[in-house]
Amino acid sequence: MVRRPAVRAQSHRRTIWTTGAALAALAPMILLAFYGAGTSMAASPAVAAPGGATVGHATLAAAGAPTPAAARADATSPAATAPFNPTCAKIDTTVCISIQSATEPNIIPPAGSFVSSVEPNASLDIHLVIKSRFFLNATSPPKNGPDSPIALNVTGVLWNGDPYDTYLDGNVWHADNGSWWAGPQIVPQNQTYPYWYTVTIAAKSSGGSPNFFPGETVTWWIELTQNIANTTFTHHEGPHFQFTYGGAWPFSPYQGSQQYSGPNATFADVNVSVHPRAPNWNDTVKVVVNTTAADAYPVNASIGSASVTFRETYNSVTVASTSFPFPVNVTGTVGAVTTSIVIPAAYAQLAGATVYYSILVADTAGDQLQTPQYTYTVGGNGSFLSGTFTDDLGITSSPSDVAGAAGVAVTLVPGQAVNVTVTSLNPGVAINAAQLVESFSYPAINERITVNIPMVRITSTIFRGTLPGTPVGSFVNFTVDAWDFDQHQLVSPEFSYVTPSFAEYDPFVPGNETFFYVYVYDNGTHEWVSGATVQVTGPHGFVNSVSNTTYGVSYPNASAAPYTPLLVSANETYHISVRDLAFVPAVGGTPEFLNATVVAYHSLTARQTLTTTANYFVVQEGSSILFYLNGTAPPPVVSPPASSGGIPLPALIGLLATIGTAVPLYWWWTQIRARRKEEEKRVTL
Repeated sequence: MVRRPAVRAQSHRRTIWTTGAALAALAPMILLAFYGAGTSMAASPAVAAPGGATVGHATLAAAGAPTPAAARADATSPAATAPFNPTCAKIDTTVCISIQSATEPNIIPPAGSFVSSVEPNASLDIHLVIKSRFFLNATSPPKNGPDSPIALNVTGVLWNGDPYDTYLDGNVWHADNGSWWAGPQIVPQNQTYPYWYTVTIAAKSSGGSPNFFPGETVTWWIELTQNIANTTFTHHEGPHFQFTYGGAWPFSPYQGSQQYSGPNATFADVNVSVHPRAPNWNDTVKVVVNTTAADAYPVNASIGSASVTFRETYNSVTVASTSFPFPVNVTGTVGAVTTSIVIPAAYAQLAGATVYYSILVADTAGDQLQTPQYTYTVGGNGSFLSGTFTDDLGITSSPSDVAGAAGVAVTLVPGQAVNVTVTSLNPGVAINAAQLVESFSYPAINERITVNIPMVRITSTIFRGTLPGTPVGSFVNFTVDAWDFDQHQLVSPEFSYVTPSFAEYDPFVPGNETFFYVYVYDNGTHEWVSGATVQVTGPHGFVNSVSNTTYGVSYPNASAAPYTPLLVSANETYHISVRDLAFVPAVGGTPEFLNATVVAYHSLTARQTLTTTANYFVVQEGSSILFYLNGTAPPPVVSPPASSGGIPLPALIGLLATIGTAVPLYWWWTQIRARRKEEEKRVTL
């Protein structure tokens, strides 16, 4: 990319060079010598009459007069006490130059160097202060031209290696407003350098066109001209300093640029990932482009635009030729640090087709990087090679220790979902389908159920599925079933995990708190209900727990943490509302809310019917609340006295005999009673 230079003017000078052409070769030694001493034994003639001016590629615009505080802060001032203490680099034996304020980018190199690591914004002016022991200007000095006492010269090389201008061609870059410098401001507090002049490296010309560009490497120096008897002019050219403007890729693939990094520049500036590298039939391909750590501060380079150039051939005939632009949102000079596109599966419909693609990435300044051309062949689907699951397929999980401990039951926290990924170990063999076969056990209600959970296709060789979180006291075993396109089925080894019982999860329940379970059973389907909404609300709105049943189980849980048990205040009344979308009590009706109210004491020992309707009833057995759907309601049961030792078995059997289809409830009740005895031993304090 070629950038046009800003306004340029030529000045032809009558010169007596004090340093000559050899200065360029001797500059490093001269600079080191200049940096070695704060003052010089040499003296220049003191000239009266302050004047004003400006310079450069660079507008040497008049700046505000330095304040006494600024003077005290000068590095060379013996009274320096203020925090701002800029480096003042020697440009002559009695002259140095520094930045104007602490808000300026410090382009003054550190002692012993000619190059500043600071990378300014190309759209901002940079103000510099030339500090001298003596006057630099004669009476009525020219503000510009070959006899100007101060000239700021700026040349540069663009990011793509194009010279912006070169100091070897005799041109002088300066402001196009006729004023190259300003000053002096006399600062008597600075006894070493009391005369201050200002110059500015202006970001734009007077017409508003840019003088500098992101990624441009700038070389700059100060030229001092002395008038001897108004007839002879001597010129002193200071050391050449250098810095680079930020906002562009820090590495350039173009020879001649200061940032040249050869053919590897692209991958020093951006990371590219493609997945899968060798897609099979009907695969999508995801392409991701990221910036690198080198693009961050102080470079501040980001993605301005990017695209994939794509061509597909089959039997040497081009069947597709297109490009895919990456989505990039650019605000000002700030672009993206990552962006991605997906090449659709429509371009992977011909097994054996060859794809050629490359990626073009530009920063916000338009500097372009291009990757080499890549190629891949669209694969077929193949068949499992060995017929042994562990040889053909790999399994990973999150949490990782579930799949990493085959045959060992891992303990998970309640509500922890398990993500399972199955991957073909041969990239050329696709997976046609996969599923999780889960066996869920909940001893508290003697529940055991096996379900098949379909896994989702990520790519032709990767499928992913999720086992839902489970409540306290759960046991889960699962396997992965996978099929190839020849319908060969492989079954994985068995994996298992458990959640701790409530007593293990929370072994001590304070006397002013309690905990209870909610179970939902559908006698119409003879199944424990999954997915029913359970809401528990407490006194004064302090408790409002909403969750869903998993295989019939729910309980008050912490907000946004499914199945994390929530202790509630004891000796309070709680309203429990259940809604099962599959439970419609009347033809043409809508799912209704099933309600019950329970007084939750610290020790939950009551056995009673809480709600009775024509379609469902709710009973309490200690800390367990059962919603029994599609069953004939039993008569109300009065809790026996504490000294009775509970409901006699004949009475319990007689109660359940009133329910014609309540056999499942009988064994449920038996299990609950056994659990209650253990619960009483633990909870009663």
